[in-house]
Order: sequence, then structure tokens, then C-alpha cells
Amino acid sequence: MSNFDDYDFDLDRDFNSQRGLDLDDELDMYDYDPDVRRRRPEGSRPSGARRPAGSRPAASRSSQPRQGAPRRRPEGNRPQQGRRPEGGRPSGSRSAGSRSGNGRPSVTRPDGGRASSRATADRRSSRPSNSRPAGRKKTSKAAQKKKNRRTIIIIEIVILLILAIVIYFWSKFGKVNWDNINMEQVKSNELDAATEEVLSNYKTIALFGVDNRSNGKLDSGNSDAIILVSINNDTKDVKMLSVQRDTYLQVEKDLYRKCNYAYNHGGVEQALEMLNTNLDIKIDGYVAVDFYALATIVDCLDGLDLEITQKMITTNNPETGQNALAGYIAEVENILNYYPNEEEGWKYSDCYFDSPGTYHLNGAQVVGFCRNRYAVNNDYGRAENQRMVIKMIVEKAKHASPSQLNDIADKVFPKIATSLSFSQCVGMATDVGKYNMAESSGFPFALKTKTVSKKTGSVVVPCTLTSNVAQLHKFLYDQDDYDPTDDVVDVISEHIKSETGLSESSAEITQATDGSGQ
Repeated sequence: MSNFDDYDFDLDRDFNSQRGLDLDDELDMYDYDPDVRRRRPEGSRPSGARRPAGSRPAASRSSQPRQGAPRRRPEGNRPQQGRRPEGGRPSGSRSAGSRSGNGRPSVTRPDGGRASSRATADRRSSRPSNSRPAGRKKTSKAAQKKKNRRTIIIIEIVILLILAIVIYFWSKFGKVNWDNINMEQVKSNELDAATEEVLSNYKTIALFGVDNRSNGKLDSGNSDAIILVSINNDTKDVKMLSVQRDTYLQVEKDLYRKCNYAYNHGGVEQALEMLNTNLDIKIDGYVAVDFYALATIVDCLDGLDLEITQKMITTNNPETGQNALAGYIAEVENILNYYPNEEEGWKYSDCYFDSPGTYHLNGAQVVGFCRNRYAVNNDYGRAENQRMVIKMIVEKAKHASPSQLNDIADKVFPKIATSLSFSQCVGMATDVGKYNMAESSGFPFALKTKTVSKKTGSVVVPCTLTSNVAQLHKFLYDQDDYDPTDDVVDVISEHIKSETGLSESSAEITQATDGSGQ
């Protein structure tokens, strides 16, 4: 008979038939239990396991129960109801006194002793645990710490990159002439709540192109170009409206002159108040650019392709008798020292064109193109050319290389003054790719030129200011049926009408939109 056959799992078998079985034989039989061998790694012994043979005193071997040794219930302790149903314990199968003080059942051995609970504890300790081994727990914690360190490093890198970008932008925008003017304190008209709500959906910026050769400053001088820019905050549509520099408006209280008088005599703040007052708007900020900085921008972008008309080739400046376009280009090249080795500082081939067509022009040529008013429809045509060039620059800047943009920042920013904050400039620079250059036009829309007096000279008269302001709000802000302020715009309009004798029906020129910049 094998040891396995002798290992009887039937608890109902006669207990006395096994009383003569030696304890060592029982231990040997237990060691053949395949479940126990799977649980206990070879060469290791759980707490309370049998010691090697000969290591335990004989008395101890005969008195200590072996872990896992099968027990037989004595005949006297067997319940009378018969065999216990599988999976449950019949009620009343034990008496109240059959458990020890710790709640565990006491088993009476044949020799009258009480079985130790160590075997039970050993059996519990030998059961497989549902938790992870201690080594894997440590590995998991180490992995989590490594992951946390990696996350912290990534965050630090991102922060450093952001700081680097901010420092870079600051190093570039730091070259700009920042104006600390408070736009909230710039005078404007009292507008109704509906108009305030409409204007809040747009950013309105005044762009001044300044000829400051005489003083080298951007806070005064001849504002050759005055352009209002409205940016729709939602659609990013950009519209431009050129205010003709000779427009007859109120430049300060009770004083009427050409509108560029305000910038030349009162600086940028007076120019902003003049625009707010006459046009019922609230300008959010301004940018003043040295007119000749335009040449540098164009050169940094590797030039522009513009059409030279036959009229530009043949029209002379009535004051000099020379070709008008050639004269403007030569002046810019001389001022910007384009050709220091040339005797007169300009190159003949840059200034004169043999035939009409599209030419690739450098910066000085583009500025001459924008300043020429003799070979175009007077000041209106010149303003239209300026808007066209600005659109082309914006579109080209969208696809400029980093080195080109860096050159613009280094060479052009020192020639820019603005009331916009650093964060506003960065935000607009990052959104440049989203901007859509929409339609543009000139103001006044309906006009007539007239010499009011020897002091004012020939001026552009809006016919009338009230109707032109209503059209301006429709064009820049999509505001239908706008009613200009009675106490300001209507009063100014009536004064201009009475002084010039021109009404709405007197208009001889109507400026249309230039069309989309798509």
C-alpha cells in the first residue's frame, strides 16, 4: 500500500483504526500532498513546518501535532445526526462548551491534551495570498516615483520653453517705442449702450504713417497716412479705412483744419481725440510707423511685385518737372543711403521704367510707389495703393521664415511707437495667421474738394459728415442705420456745411470699396 493510499481524507472513517499509525508516517504522507508541494517552494519551509529528522526531541515528536496532519474525530465526539452535509455545518452539532475562550473549537486528543492552534495558523500561512509579493510592491512604487519625476521634468521643460519664448518676444518688442498713454483717458463721445456693445466686439487701431525726417521722433510730424483698422474679435476679419489727410474736420475745440494738423501740432493724443470726436468711435490703441520703415519691412520680405502703369512712367511732378515716380524713389534711396557709392545716393535703373508691367520692387521703390500722388487719382488713389501694399505685406508675412521675421523685429521695431501693451502685441503676432484681410476703402465716402480759405488751402469736404459717419459704422462694424451723436457729430457737420456751403447732394466723388484681399 502506497503512502498516498494510506492518506485517508474520509473524516467519517473509524478513528480508532488509525490510532496505531506512527506520527512520522503521517508526516510522510502529508508531504506527498501535491497541493502542499505547489504552495511551498522547494528548499523553503513555512513557519511551523516539520524540522529535519533527528532535530526534534522524541517527546516533542510524540506530543506536537504536525501541520496539515489529518485529524479524526473521536467516536464520542461525533454528532449523532450523521455525516455533515457538504459546504455547511448542522446547527447544534457542537455544544456551547466545545469552543475555547478565543472562539476556536477545542479538539480532544486521545492522550487527553488539547491540540495546539499552531497547525491551524500554519495552514493559514501556507495559503496563497491574493496580494502582490513584497518585491513587486517595491517595484511598483519605484515605477510610480520614476513616472512622477518624469512628469515634473516635462513640466519644467515646458515652463522653460514658455519663459524662453517670452524672453525672446520681450527682447524683440523691447526695441519698440512703448507709449504709456492711457487710452481710457483719451477723449471720446458719449455713445449709447447699443453702440458700446457693438464696438466691444471689435478692436479698433489707428495706424499713422509718419514722415519724421525733420525731428526723428514718432510723437509728432506729418502724418502722411492715417488708417483705421477694425479687427473682428470672432471672425478675425480685418478692414482698413484710410482717412484722407486733407479731410476738413474739427482738429481741436472750435478749430477746423485738415485732419493731419492734429498729429503735427498736438501729437498722437490729439490726433486720437480728433478721430474719436469726429467719427463717433473709441480707438483701442495706435501704432505709429516711420514711413521709411516700410522700405525696411519690404526688403526683409524680399520685395513685392507691383504693377507700374503707363501713367506712372509718363507723369511728371508739376513742381520739379521730372518724372513723379522716379523722383519719389530717388528721394527714399538717398535718405536711406541705399547706394553709398553712388554720387547722388540712388540708382537710375531703380527709378525709371521703360514700359508698363509688373515689376519686382525693393523697399525704396515700394515707398516711392506709395507716396506718388501725381500718377494716380490724387490722394484717393495714393491711399488705395497704400492699403494694397499693406495687404500684400500682411499676406507675405504669414509665410515669412523665422529669419525674415527676426530681421523685421531687429530693424523695424525701433522705428515703431505704440500704445498697445506687450501682451496685446504678442497676441496679435501669434494670431497673424488667422487674420483675413477683408475689404477696404477711404473716408470720406462722399466728398468734394474745395479751398475754404488761404489758410486752410484745398481741403476734402465730407458731404456731409453725419451721413459719412453713419456709413463708416456700417463699413467697419456692420452697424446698420447708425445715428451719429446729436450733440457732437451733428454739430460739427452743421458747422462744416455752413462754412463750405456743401451739402450731401454736393458730393462729386464717391469712394468705393477696394474689394476683398483674398
